[in-house]
Amino acid sequence: MASLSRPRHFQAEWELELVRRVLGWTSPELVERIRAGSVPLGKLRHGEFVLFISYASAGLTLPLSSFFLLLLEGYGLQLQHLTPPHSILQVAIFVHLCEMFVGVRPCLTLFRNFFVLVKSGKSKDEIVVYYFQTRSGSSTPYLHALANGPTSDSKDWRAKPILPTEFGSVLGKIRELVEGGLTSMHVLRDFLKRRIAPL
Repeated sequence: MASLSRPRHFQAEWELELVRRVLGWTSPELVERIRAGSVPLGKLRHGEFVLFISYASAGLTLPLSSFFLLLLEGYGLQLQHLTPPHSILQVAIFVHLCEMFVGVRPCLTLFRNFFVLVKSGKSKDEIVVYYFQTRSGSSTPYLHALANGPTSDSKDWRAKPILPTEFGSVLGKIRELVEGGLTSMHVLRDFLKRRIAPL
């Protein structure tokens, strides 16, 4: 069996500079915050995290939005636990839908009404990653989405929140948009066209 080669890291200064420009971190005080990643995940410095370039392509910028930080904290995840770019894109579409189409701030309770966290990689030899999957059987439809992956049996992730009555108008607006034909690709195209990074 052939062994896998080590992933290539951005080692040349011009490659790191390209990453800094994509993230908007070109000012002198931010330049040193981005470095090539060759440190094992268990040996990250305090406040340091892994960032995949595909995260930036899917709408994530630094500093992370307060909603995205609450989402990570709510599920007990770190950024590198999420599959790039699927989960980042799902969250970015949700945030942009709330802010630009429904006219409300995104919140974790509403997000959990439409999504469940799913674990991928079940054997001890597989890397365990997580992604968000559209919840089935919701009384309010959600946008026709990107492809979903396998299911999970974690009760905490699948527990549907009880939404307070104040969410009735938000759910009504989402239902109206979905029934009018709005899809996740429409929302994605809108924030890419506007050059907005929702997260």
